[in-house]
Amino acid sequence: MKAFNYKGRSVAGAQVEGVVEANTSEEAVEKLREGGLIVESIKEAAPASGADLRLGGVRTRDKELSVMCNQFSIILQAGMPIVRTLELVGGQTSDKTLKAVLGEVASDVSAGYGLADSFAKHGKDLPSTFIESVRAGEASGTLEEVFARMGKYYERTAKAKSKARTALIYPAFICVLAVLVIAVIMAFAVPAFARTFESMHMELPAITQFLVNSSNWWATWFPLVLGIIVVALIVIQVAKKNADFRESWSKLGLSIPVLGKIAESNGAHQYASTMSMMMAAGLPVTNAIDVTARSMSNAYMASSLASTQVDVEAGKQLSSSLAKTEAFPELVVEMTGIGEQTGSLEHTLDVMADYYANEVETTSTRALSLLEPIIIVVLAVVVCVILLAVYLPMFTMYGGMGA
Repeated sequence: MKAFNYKGRSVAGAQVEGVVEANTSEEAVEKLREGGLIVESIKEAAPASGADLRLGGVRTRDKELSVMCNQFSIILQAGMPIVRTLELVGGQTSDKTLKAVLGEVASDVSAGYGLADSFAKHGKDLPSTFIESVRAGEASGTLEEVFARMGKYYERTAKAKSKARTALIYPAFICVLAVLVIAVIMAFAVPAFARTFESMHMELPAITQFLVNSSNWWATWFPLVLGIIVVALIVIQVAKKNADFRESWSKLGLSIPVLGKIAESNGAHQYASTMSMMMAAGLPVTNAIDVTARSMSNAYMASSLASTQVDVEAGKQLSSSLAKTEAFPELVVEMTGIGEQTGSLEHTLDVMADYYANEVETTSTRALSLLEPIIIVVLAVVVCVILLAVYLPMFTMYGGMGA
């Protein structure tokens, strides 16, 4: 599917703009009209730089959204009018962007505009899951329940993302620190020792000669190697703007040992938790698929989920369509099928979301326990090689002096 930027007006007359997915612009217009919008302009959007398509640029952090949604739920349950609720929550929000958005939304709603339309107009950095949930809750008159569900959803999402990041940050920090230390040794310490040994005109052991040659090589070619790495990173970032490359890159990431398992579990968690919340908010399965696919961080899994929308609209089961993509774990497919057969898909997805949230945590912990000893062993070997290379000539020299 393609993404289209649109501008239009709601039935209440509020100016609305956002992003919608469809195969053609005509299909996009029809989808928006079915949602009660009068389309004024629509054009195909440029590919997003990230894995998913959102309503705006910088995304508000999940933890902040969780706190805000819980505040909305509590205040609305106390019987406070929506405009006053917006003002109260805005006054308690520390995020300056959210505070400004809530102030503007409060002004629009007090003038008679819809809550979801106002959020879509002013909250361009808000995720589509938030906008569509508010829209569904507003239509069904269950905003308090919808905000309560979103509070739990964003809190759970924030925890899952935190666990996934932890598995990467610690090993990456240790590796970068080790590389810097080794680079300093190779750039300054080894050449100093090499000059000392050369002044003595002594034959160096093989391991010492290897270290000296390595130091000389890096001193000569380091700028070129660094340049190649920087260019490669820039090329990858530019290439990620292409949807096909982004999907291939994300698919490749799923095949990486250990880290790929974390990414797959995180993707399954995003699918299950977002689908469950969208259905609980009252969205049809096809709309829930659309919103969920746009909120997933893995482009390959997101595209695979989005491709099931056509089959589901044609009356096929979601589980069979997921199985055909081969992008999701078998357990996800089986549990989705069970939910469809028993008529409790929403509850089944919610249970599955909890399972994969725990799976992300367990896999991340296991990854750290595996990576820590590997890093320590590798660093120990490197340090031993450097020490042997430096001290062996000294031992040889002292032995010759004693003879």
